[in-house]
Amino acid sequence: MKSVKILLSIALIGILVFACSQKKSEQEYYETAKNSYAKEDYKSAIAEFKELLKEYPKGKHAAEGLFMLGFINANSIKDYKEAEKYYKQFIKEYPDHQLRDDAEYELKYLGKDLNSLPLFNQTNQDSTK
Repeated sequence: MKSVKILLSIALIGILVFACSQKKSEQEYYETAKNSYAKEDYKSAIAEFKELLKEYPKGKHAAEGLFMLGFINANSIKDYKEAEKYYKQFIKEYPDHQLRDDAEYELKYLGKDLNSLPLFNQTNQDSTK
């Protein structure tokens, strides 16, 4: 009887270790990162996007994950050095991606006051007429 309990305990521990060692799917990393970002938990969002890129560097969400690392650093955390690094990496790795123009725009105006941006400057001029 004692040996059956020991075997069951070992089997249970083995199952737990195996279950805990399973990495998340690409979609799970992506969804967790997006949800963290939506909740303004930027530290967790960054960690999840980094894990996504580490585990699935060529996955279907890799480009967006890399762009979001730049975007969160630039616009939420205000770590412009990190943002620049991720945007440049994005442009290099995904030169034909639909977000390339956005990454270039972000780089060009990184750290600048919103009122100095051409987009907002034009809107402010129009509203004063």
